[in-house]
Amino acid sequence: MDKKQDHIVGLDLGSDWTRCFVGVEENSRLRFVGSGCARADGWSKGVISDQDSVLSSVDQAVQQAEESGGRSIESVVVGVGGSHVVGNTSHTYVSLPEEENDVRAQDVKAAVEAAARTSPSTDRTVLQLIPLAFAVDQQTVLQNPVGIAGRRLDAHVHVITAQTQAHNNVCTVVNRASLVVQETVFEPFAAAQAVLEEREREMGVVVIDLGAGSTDLLAYLDNQVRLASSIPVGGGHFSSDVATVLKTSKKEAASLIEQYGCAIAEQTPHNVTIEVPSITGEYSEPQSRRLLNQIIEARARETFELIATELRHTRLEDRLIAGVVLTGGLAGLSGMCDIAEEVLGMTTRIGLPPRLAGMPDALDHPAWATSIGLVLYGQRLQVKKQRKRDRLTDWLKSLIES
Repeated sequence: MDKKQDHIVGLDLGSDWTRCFVGVEENSRLRFVGSGCARADGWSKGVISDQDSVLSSVDQAVQQAEESGGRSIESVVVGVGGSHVVGNTSHTYVSLPEEENDVRAQDVKAAVEAAARTSPSTDRTVLQLIPLAFAVDQQTVLQNPVGIAGRRLDAHVHVITAQTQAHNNVCTVVNRASLVVQETVFEPFAAAQAVLEEREREMGVVVIDLGAGSTDLLAYLDNQVRLASSIPVGGGHFSSDVATVLKTSKKEAASLIEQYGCAIAEQTPHNVTIEVPSITGEYSEPQSRRLLNQIIEARARETFELIATELRHTRLEDRLIAGVVLTGGLAGLSGMCDIAEEVLGMTTRIGLPPRLAGMPDALDHPAWATSIGLVLYGQRLQVKKQRKRDRLTDWLKSLIES
């Protein structure tokens, strides 16, 4: 097994599944190397409740990815989600040096990084700092102010943060798996790298990542992040509803949803029945399939109504012309797009990840959008690091030549 890590690895730790995706850059394009997927346990309400159980799932997924790709995995880009993640827009400014007339790259960096220190809570960890706009001398709004003359540089930055303990628990589990955390990324931000087009970000779009423990949102308008949020409702709530009404276990409820589920109950004939195992599993009883789907539809409507409320609070409900993109395991459930369109009043599509060279057909599913997006994000990090190395090399050469 090749031990040199020239590849990029995305690790998506979900409440139901842990997914690991490995890619390698060749001629500026990514190629599929390997993948792994393992059932997850040890989560409660979107946060880790049992590190050993989560660690077991991470070990299995990473081992599968190593075996399928024939490469050793040493470092990963990790997704973080859940209702503890929030996003806010921060306004900061820096005074420019008197001896300099033009804004420098380090001034822009200082203004953006100052946004990370504006949070009133000490129990928050910054996931992403996303510059929105700049102003020089409080007058000219710019996307790139470098080279503009002035005395003061203002920055508007979207700051996405996670609850520190929840974030640290994720990193601890990954480290216990003998892996280095390269970066932690808000999961729908990663998924957006895989499923959105440039024109959608410009026109206005919201990525809705339907996870097991929570539903995470990321909205763009004018090519800028306008909302990063999460609601504490996910696939686990669908399973709990079904388990309660049909008197079965949550595991069996999840299986019934996967096999027979549809978010539009009226599409199911009244006379169709399904076998529902008892809680003990000792026997099964026939139940109406339409009843199953009525339970699913009720929870789906509630989920999208909560999302609609989030969009109204930020005054985005009528401005996202490109509509909605659904990712996550539940995005593939029949009827989810239709319910989202009805409740949100926007065009909705399923967010399928890009088909990388060599990628198996089985990964062409919205459940893999986040892990593949994490690899695409990692590719951007590599490009930035290479540019820094190139600039340093050029500087050293200029010193030697002079």
